[in-house]
Amino acid sequence: MNDLGAVCLISSFSILLFSIIQTSYGIFKNDSRALELGRYTLMANFAVILLAFIVLVVQLMRTDLSNYYVAMHSSEHLPLFYKITSVWSGSSGSLLFWNLLLSGFTFIVLWQTKDLLNERIPVMHLSLAVITCFFSFLAIFFPDAQPFREFQPAAVAGRGLNPLLQHWAMIIHPPILYVGYVSFAIPFAIASSALITGQLSENWFRFVRRWSIFSWFFLGTGILLGSKWAYEELGWGGYWAWDPVENASLMPWLLSTAFLHSMIIQERRGMLKFWNMLLIILAFHFCLLGTWITRSGVLEGPHSFSKSSIGTPFIVFIGVSFFFYLGILIYRKEKLKPERNLEAITSKEGSFLLNNFLLVIATLSILLGVFSPLLSGVEYKAPWFNSWGVPAGILLILLMGAAPLLAWRKGADQIFFTTLLKPLIAGVIGAGIYILYYRSNFSISDYSLGDVVGEIYSVLTVGLGIFTIAGIVQEYHNGIKARRSAIQGENYFQAGFRMLLKNKRRYGGYLVHLSMVILFIGLAGNAFKQNTSVKFFYFLRFSPTNELIYTSDDTAILGDYTIGATTLKIKPIINGDPESGVNHRNVIVSHEATFEVKKQLKDFDTMVTERRYYPQISHLSGDFETHIPTSEPSISSTPKEDLYIQLGAIEHADLSDENPDLPGMFLDFFFTRDPAIKAAKYLKFPNQIVANLEVWINPMVKFIWAGSLMFFLSGLLILLPIGEDKK
Repeated sequence: MNDLGAVCLISSFSILLFSIIQTSYGIFKNDSRALELGRYTLMANFAVILLAFIVLVVQLMRTDLSNYYVAMHSSEHLPLFYKITSVWSGSSGSLLFWNLLLSGFTFIVLWQTKDLLNERIPVMHLSLAVITCFFSFLAIFFPDAQPFREFQPAAVAGRGLNPLLQHWAMIIHPPILYVGYVSFAIPFAIASSALITGQLSENWFRFVRRWSIFSWFFLGTGILLGSKWAYEELGWGGYWAWDPVENASLMPWLLSTAFLHSMIIQERRGMLKFWNMLLIILAFHFCLLGTWITRSGVLEGPHSFSKSSIGTPFIVFIGVSFFFYLGILIYRKEKLKPERNLEAITSKEGSFLLNNFLLVIATLSILLGVFSPLLSGVEYKAPWFNSWGVPAGILLILLMGAAPLLAWRKGADQIFFTTLLKPLIAGVIGAGIYILYYRSNFSISDYSLGDVVGEIYSVLTVGLGIFTIAGIVQEYHNGIKARRSAIQGENYFQAGFRMLLKNKRRYGGYLVHLSMVILFIGLAGNAFKQNTSVKFFYFLRFSPTNELIYTSDDTAILGDYTIGATTLKIKPIINGDPESGVNHRNVIVSHEATFEVKKQLKDFDTMVTERRYYPQISHLSGDFETHIPTSEPSISSTPKEDLYIQLGAIEHADLSDENPDLPGMFLDFFFTRDPAIKAAKYLKFPNQIVANLEVWINPMVKFIWAGSLMFFLSGLLILLPIGEDKK
């Protein structure tokens, strides 16, 4: 099957080269037959790449160890669910998936525009063909992008999927994020075709808007799902670490957010034409840059791959493409002059402009932080990002709240009492109530400068959030009143629902703002986060089963919580189907600790947290090499806060040795069948151990997940053609 997959990729590259040549010839010679042939071959490429993708999926499902990618990222004991998701767990598989998505989106947009006749369409075809051809080029000529490399002779065993990626979110998080990354090629190709041909009338906006919202929505949803995965799987008590690959996805999302807002100004006021073109060029190339960061191995992170041969050609392609389109943009600057000038900085268009400025500056700051190890040799950590990111986020909330209430062309002073006053009063009152609430409900540390600043930021975030929510409610109320006065017979809620569907760009946008505000309010709780590490002493107890059981009577207190240790089990977990046999390749060793938790001395919850040790198998010999540890935290949630615990390192009772090889000892014990030898090995386990437990209290985390869910639902409402008038 490797040969079939390789033939598909070579065919794809050949088809795309033919499409590029035909389309270029048709453009220069104005030959409609050549243009049609170029379009048909570009559409046909989707079928070829789809066949290649299916071949790789089938090989993963069958654990075809003659395929190098399969041997490195799958195994015969891996559940089918994870065998399929491993198609995007490695560099070459994820690049093939990228190629598939790009070919699919290209097919869709070519079908959408098949009846349109203007000079822009062939140029759009050419741009998409060149981008797609580059990915097929990588898959043929660079080993790290080749999903069908043969492993000769065939591997003895598969190394398996990275344990960190064995999580339910892996079936949806990477594909959704990739859809956001890849689909931005379409609005970029549409906008760049207008730029190259000089046909810069606004009628290209309709396609660009729909595709831009599509890309922005999936990119944002993928980022939020990634935060949920990090919170539930990595066991570090957080949801955002400013990791290079997290930042790589955030940067194009910020730029696309800026573009969607400034596009409104161009439509309404004829301003920011040059700026909008620059934003869409930047957003697309930042999507490519994010892919390069992940797959080049130039920066380290939990998502990134090892050093790769594709790093150099990839960054060269990004650089050449960016400066090519930037040069054309500068060449066309006379045609992109604004029709009007900004009349008041505190007008609606002024607030949009400030919003754009803030988002772009934030993107450039993140870019500096991401590449700090290469530029200065010093890696900028989360405190550096937070030092400017938190104030920038607070300013964004202010602009989110103010922009809908401001008027076009008029300054804020002219409409202050009619639109701004009531939401501001609500924000001030809300901030005061929040101060009273957190002082009586959250633990506040002994003050240091950082604590005071964090508390101020938290109050500002919540106060401005309530100001924004009040402004949204006011806008909805005014819109409903106007609709009911114009259309008789609708009750209040009917009028609101129909108003939302008829004007989703405005009122659906308010719902997105509302979701982001709820999310930011959840982030404000981070100012009162508590964290501690506790040591518990455990004693070995006899067990007639194949489990080792340690018990403890130790307790620890953090805030309102009393955490009592009970048992720590060292036990086997069979990875895959036990009916197929149990051996060293498919036995995961689990350190499972159980705790009885009381809150304010009342029974609260029984929490179970694990450290799992996955076997790493040599693909050459099939022998066990080492264990890869992963975290399995336990999270007990209330509307107020999360109690988050994670079992950490295990030490000897005298604290002389951290992490003795208990997993290795247990495997040796587990696979011993002779009772006498088994008993002797049992006696070699330490009678006393010390287990470390990391404990976090995370206030207001529920708001983050509620805001994430609302972002998804409101974005979906805007994206789907529900309630829109068909033109």
